[in-house]
Amino acid sequence: MAPFGYVSSAVGLVLATTASLSSRAASLPELTAPNAQEQSAQNVWAVRAALNVAALQCQFSPFLATVKNYNALIRQHDGELAAAQKTLERHFRRTAGAAGHRAFDQYTTRMYNGFSTLDAQLGFCDEAGRSGRELLATPIGKFSASASATSARLRASLVPVTDPYRTFARGYIPVPRIPDPCLDKKGGRLRRC
Repeated sequence: MAPFGYVSSAVGLVLATTASLSSRAASLPELTAPNAQEQSAQNVWAVRAALNVAALQCQFSPFLATVKNYNALIRQHDGELAAAQKTLERHFRRTAGAAGHRAFDQYTTRMYNGFSTLDAQLGFCDEAGRSGRELLATPIGKFSASASATSARLRASLVPVTDPYRTFARGYIPVPRIPDPCLDKKGGRLRRC
């Protein structure tokens, strides 16, 4: 028998492909036949969701100030954010009837999950920090005008970047053979076992 046995080992994590991640991130959850006001509200809500996720996920860098920017943004643009929420709630009551509240909750959950990332975290956090600062410089009442472009930039930042220092390989690795303490050199069973 060979001194080394070979064990099939998958070293690393099973990661989703770049195409599937970017296609998931590239679009917002669907609204059923939205009018222009509902489409605008969706962009505002998407920016709010992205910056909320960033406030939770990007605290590793105090320089980005994602928590501080998010809290200041909520205070500064509370009127437009509340109006967007009411518009979307009305949309789901109109399209889903009595199940409108549940449909809005599911929509919001899908929105938040769409911005949650690990493989693209650095790019997303960088863009969220930049977007938060830009939106704080946006005058009150003008948030929705810039929300469409900001939402698109935040979604575009969710493309995973390969880390050159972390290489995942799959295949066979040599593993030293561990002798069975209950067998003698000829393979016979020892009495003590």
